[in-house]
Amino acid sequence: MREIQETPGQVTFKSAWRDYFKGYFDFTGRTTRAGYWWAMLILMIVWFMPFFALLFAQAAKVQLKMSGALVLYIIVIGLLGVLTFIPTLALSVRRYRDAGLNGRGAVVLWLLNGFASRFTSGNQGGAWTLISALIGLTLFIITLLKTDTITTNSDNPLVAFFLRKSASQPKRSEH
Repeated sequence: MREIQETPGQVTFKSAWRDYFKGYFDFTGRTTRAGYWWAMLILMIVWFMPFFALLFAQAAKVQLKMSGALVLYIIVIGLLGVLTFIPTLALSVRRYRDAGLNGRGAVVLWLLNGFASRFTSGNQGGAWTLISALIGLTLFIITLLKTDTITTNSDNPLVAFFLRKSASQPKRSEH
């Protein structure tokens, strides 16, 4: 396995798909916006194929009770989930790191989002739904940011926990 270190402006459709599978367990490298979104486009197409097949089967009035076709459909969906979960997770972490979020910051946001989504029903569902939506929106926006957009030079421990340090230090004025 090689560490994925994509360079902005040099990622193609083909290289993004190759990096998606070569970086199957690489959570420490970096993925550019183009690399992330090309891979997500491919994944969306791959994931929609079984759903379109089911839609066409329903349109053709094919009865899919517990037939072999339905079992095959369930197996295909299960295999797609198993085969794409880890590399998609790694791709997302690399994209967050490329934008400037620390890996541990991403994990905390995911855990908070998962915790909030567990409580989206019931009496306090509104507040938890809002928290979950805000965290999800934040993570989505991070995928849209340029490389190193949210890195920091701050010494604040909370900021340093969530954001990577900038590669270049600001110049200090000498008096």
